[in-house]
Amino acid sequence: MRRRHLLALLAAAVAAPQLALAADIKTVPIDKAFPFLAAYLGLPIAQRSRFYLAYRAMRDKHPALDARATIVAANGARTPVAFDHIGAVARLPSLAELKSAANVEMDSAPFQLGVELRCATPPSTRIDVAELVASLAQVNLAVSKVAGAFSLIIPKLTTAYFPDAAGAQALLGNGRAIVLPVYSAPIFGQVPYIEPGTLAGAKTVMLARAPSRIVLGGHPKTA
Repeated sequence: MRRRHLLALLAAAVAAPQLALAADIKTVPIDKAFPFLAAYLGLPIAQRSRFYLAYRAMRDKHPALDARATIVAANGARTPVAFDHIGAVARLPSLAELKSAANVEMDSAPFQLGVELRCATPPSTRIDVAELVASLAQVNLAVSKVAGAFSLIIPKLTTAYFPDAAGAQALLGNGRAIVLPVYSAPIFGQVPYIEPGTLAGAKTVMLARAPSRIVLGGHPKTA
């Protein structure tokens, strides 16, 4: 084998891992990587005081705990995205960053940032149902304002989920306690939930342990 051919093969062998790594990097405009966040931050604070958005790295409907990503500003400055122990982004971009020409580079196995609507009420073993009702009402109003005419085809959010709470009961006004149902979902695992609109007289949710967060959503889909 001629020397120049051997050198070419060696160069290709060295370059191959680098090319493969580059191919694994997915670049997404920052506003597309964090869907709905600009619309949320564009609302007056008083209209979003009872809920907030969180973004979790997801792969095939399961948390991607090995996710890696970097925010690349228009000037080339690079800021690693920090994820917490459940794969949620620890610091979300500002409205100014979302409106900039920044991109997000995702350089681990393919994943997406899934949106969680979270209740602003602090997680606890006792949660006032009235707080959940008010949060759901504010979320639905915000969705209708952002979606405009499309809000007519968007399902209403009716349910509060309590990930990592193990179990829950609803305490009624007459002192009676009702065990709340549990939903099995890839995103949460076994999660108790309450639909306040279908449980008249519910005053307090009593949880086996404080949930990691309170997630607002629609009625769980049946299998």
